[in-house]
Formats: sequence, C-alpha cells, structure tokens
Amino acid sequence: MSYARAATFHGKSGDPSAKVANPFPAQFGPNVAPPNTVFPSPLALPYMFDQHFRAPQIASWNLTLERQLGASWLLRAAYVGNKGTYLFGDGTQETGLQQANPAIYIPGQSTVANEQQRRVNPAFSTVAINVSAINSNYNGMQLTVEKRIGYGLSMLANYTWSKELNDFAPLGVGTNTDPFDRKFDYGPSDDDLRHVFKLSFVYELPAFRHSGWQSKLTNGWSVSSIANWHTGFPFTVFSGYDNSLSGIGGDRADLTGAGSATLDPGRPHGQLVQEFFNIAAFGPNAIGTYGSTGKNIMRGPRFFDTDFTLMKMTNLAERTSLQFRAEAFNLFNNVNFLNPDNTLTDGAFGQITAAQDPRILQLALKIVF
Repeated sequence: MSYARAATFHGKSGDPSAKVANPFPAQFGPNVAPPNTVFPSPLALPYMFDQHFRAPQIASWNLTLERQLGASWLLRAAYVGNKGTYLFGDGTQETGLQQANPAIYIPGQSTVANEQQRRVNPAFSTVAINVSAINSNYNGMQLTVEKRIGYGLSMLANYTWSKELNDFAPLGVGTNTDPFDRKFDYGPSDDDLRHVFKLSFVYELPAFRHSGWQSKLTNGWSVSSIANWHTGFPFTVFSGYDNSLSGIGGDRADLTGAGSATLDPGRPHGQLVQEFFNIAAFGPNAIGTYGSTGKNIMRGPRFFDTDFTLMKMTNLAERTSLQFRAEAFNLFNNVNFLNPDNTLTDGAFGQITAAQDPRILQLALKIVF
C-alpha cells in the first residue's frame, strides 16, 4: 500500500533545529533559556490546531407521539436523530487529531529503522493536528411508559434502540488510523449502545393511623429503585504491530477466517473471562496495511444493575425532620465485566481482567431543617 499524495501541515518547512534568535525572551526564574537556543531535532508537535478550524455544527430532529391512559398513565413513542458536522475531539477519549507527518510506506523499501526518513517532512517527527473534520450521526427509537404519582406510587420505564456512528479515531489510538483517509475510522461510536432499558419507581408506604411514638415508628417510610440494563460497549481489535510502517501505532488486526469472531456470551463466567471472543479469528495485519477489521466491530459484556433505597422521614419539630436512608448499589450483586483485552500482542488477549463494583451497602442519617 503506497500513497501518491502526501499529507501536508501548516508551518514553515526546513530544519527546526537551526539556531534562531532567543525563542524565550521573557525572564522567568533562574532556568532561563540562553540566546541562540537550539531546538532538538526532529521536533515533535503533539497538539496543534488546523488553521481552517471551524465551529462544530449539530442538527437534530425528533417526532414524538403520546397517549394518556386513565388518570395517571402515559405512553410515549419517539424517533430521535441528529447529525454532527465539523466536530473535533478532546485528544483523550474520542480523538479528532490527525497525523499530518506520517511515514510513507514504500513497498520493499520500508523498515522501522528508516521511519523518520520516510516521513512527509523528515525534519519533524509526529505532527498531530486537531481538525474540525469529524462527522457523526445518531438515530434512535425511544419507548416510554410513565405513571404519575398516585396512591403513593410513581414509575418510569424507558427502552431505547439506537445506533451512533462517527469517524473519530477508535479508543486507544492517539490520531486517526489512516492519515490519508479519515473514513477508514467510520464506524460505531465508542459509546454506542444498541439496546438500553431503564426502570425506576418511588413508592411511599401507606400511613397508619397511629399517634405518638407509634406513628413516628411506622409512618414516613418509602422505597425507591432504579434498574439499568444495556448491551455491551463496542471495541476495536488491534494487532499490536506497526505493520503499516506509518509510525502511528494504531494498526488493526486482520480476520483469519478461523470461524466466527463472537462466542456465546451466556457461557459460565470461568469460560467467559478466559476467552470472551474467538481469538483465533484474528491475526496480524498484512505489511503495508492498516488491518482488515473495522472500527468497533466487537461488543463487550452486557450490563445489568439495580440500585435500591429504603428511606424513613421522621418529624422532630415543625420544621425539623430526621431522614434515615439504607441504600444498596448493585443490589443483586450482579457481575458486570469490563471489555476484554483487545490487542493481539498482549498476553491477556481476549481475556477479561476487570469488572465493575460488586454490591455496596451504605447507611445514612441526616437532619433536615
């Protein structure tokens, strides 16, 4: 794979190590750079802004239908969409940085040793430019059932089926994978969740007709809960090799054809953590390529969590109350695994090595006045 056109970046060409007039004229403390300071060569420019940088644009639209049932129930169905143009990343999570000075692959003449000589401008090393060139789109169906408070009970249930696509670099890569083609990174967003279901309720227990200490003990109780279930977050499978010889280090794995890449997610946990996906289905990318697998083609473990609260309000005086709360986070102690190791050269490739928090219990006592 070779390219006839070369990337360009804005700035003066030439040797950046040449002596210049004192680039640090201000006198700050004892460690002052002397005149005729020599810049190290090759010079790295890790974070610059494109001179044609533009403000991002977001267009959004929706269509919502609602129907009331009885005095307190509401059904809602909605289509929600948006389109992002001229987006840019923050350089950490989803990066919009573009490598403007990659090493050009020359068939039969490219090695790691001559990487610097093959760069567009050998006087510089990496030149990462924040460009406003990212596109995104989102389409989702949202179904909601809502019960307004009545007889002490309120409830909200929501299901979302959606898809979010963009051409940000995948999580784990500092700049776009192919410096000459941003569309190579077009695929599911790092936070794309196809199915999300949430259920929450608050219920105030009926009051008893007691007085004195009996009323303070038996009345004022309420329970609330929120349950959250969603499919797994996507992830990209990296080769761990710089077989593109571009000096970027974000090459993806190739598919080997050794069966399906996915395995049954309902297997016992012991099997799941040892090999979450079929590692034999992936291999190193071919020399001079960035890998044949797409961005975020795999899905991590699904998530289920229920939080629960038992609360008691006791009136102590006209304007003073005592609030007691007993809270359980991840009430059912469900095991929610994080995404597996996704780099071919890692010893734990395909394995799950971490999970989210187990059940957490806490008690709280608060005076409200």
